[in-house]
Amino acid sequence: MEEKKKQICLRLTEKEKEIIEEKAKNEKMTVNAFILKRLLDDSAEMENDINKLSNEIEALKTENTELRILVKDERKSFDSILKRMEDIIIVLNETIKSKQTLIEAQETKKTFWARLFRR
Repeated sequence: MEEKKKQICLRLTEKEKEIIEEKAKNEKMTVNAFILKRLLDDSAEMENDINKLSNEIEALKTENTELRILVKDERKSFDSILKRMEDIIIVLNETIKSKQTLIEAQETKKTFWARLFRR
């Protein structure tokens, strides 16, 4: 004995109806068969796609976490290098100042005529 069929009414705009009819025609199906296929058969496919996307999202979250850790480590390394460079600059400035002081002291020891003629 064949199962008794039920009917579902669906309200659509004229444009929506035309789109569905065109898609059904492209797949060489009746509108009814097309809608049933889309609603029933595609649900498993959509679930698989959702699962794939969920797995990709989890992979991206993991990669994002790893990248954040890497960036944090690199920032610490750059900060350390920057601190060392600042220390080197301080030492160089002190050296330059002491050399300038030494040069100025040597200049003041010269006689007036030696300073005038740069000897």
